[in-house]
Amino acid sequence: MTALEIKLLVPEKEFQVEGPEGAIRVSFDDVDLLKVLNAEPVPNDIEKHLPAWLSGLNGKMVRIRGWMYPPPQETDIPAFLFVRDNQICCFGRMAKIYDKFGVKLREGVTTNYIQGRPFDVVGQMVVKSVLLDGELFFLYKINDAIIIDK
Repeated sequence: MTALEIKLLVPEKEFQVEGPEGAIRVSFDDVDLLKVLNAEPVPNDIEKHLPAWLSGLNGKMVRIRGWMYPPPQETDIPAFLFVRDNQICCFGRMAKIYDKFGVKLREGVTTNYIQGRPFDVVGQMVVKSVLLDGELFFLYKINDAIIIDK
């Protein structure tokens, strides 16, 4: 695959605060690096290309809607892979770096597998490249998370 030229397509972005947690509402479209930076495939050094509004989400309390990727266990899950949707992009093959978040629930909190429907996760966003065997494995995480399932 020939790499596309990285260019800033969304120079500015504003977010709304939502819910009693005072979290910033973020969508998977907001963090989609193809839509934001024309980045495909996403290079390992993508952090140096991120616009200030996107890297500025690091450390902020965010709220995002998505789907739980099927975990290795059904109950007492302290962390999980959270993806854009349950279609082929995320469930049929490895999700793109911008179509997934690693979610770690608050200390002492676990969940059961939420199958077949979207829900919101609220927590502290981390924007930091994580490499595995020299490949970009994660860029986005949510720590100290809670699930809003309504």
